[in-house]
Amino acid sequence: MGVEDEFDEVRKMINRMLQDAVQGKTGPEPAGSRAYPSHSHPRDELTPVRRYIVQVPPEPGLPGPDVMEDEDSVFVTLELGGRTPTAVRAQVSGRLLFVEAEGPRALHRVVELPCEVETEVQWTVRGGVLDLALRRRASG
Repeated sequence: MGVEDEFDEVRKMINRMLQDAVQGKTGPEPAGSRAYPSHSHPRDELTPVRRYIVQVPPEPGLPGPDVMEDEDSVFVTLELGGRTPTAVRAQVSGRLLFVEAEGPRALHRVVELPCEVETEVQWTVRGGVLDLALRRRASG
């Protein structure tokens, strides 16, 4: 197993853990662990809750995603780095887009979107580039 393979496995594991955390999934309680209340201090409802997102460093040599938007849609373009995916899965959670391109060399990316979008994602692959189109969520 080469160095790149080891980092690729760690990157995949961190992406799975991040995706599970955003979806609210938790692992089993470790033996001897104690449950702590999720809010140790009362919170003013007007003060926003700060949430921190761990960004997994993208693969070296691949540019970051291009994100563009118009009145109705958000468009995301990802370089695949010579990959030819056999399947693409995209999942939306709030303003995060999780993209997984399956194939001989899998690709996992987390993209922060400029606004909330609908969960349906349309995608195409052409010339080593993955284009995703998402419809903006209607406000109100």
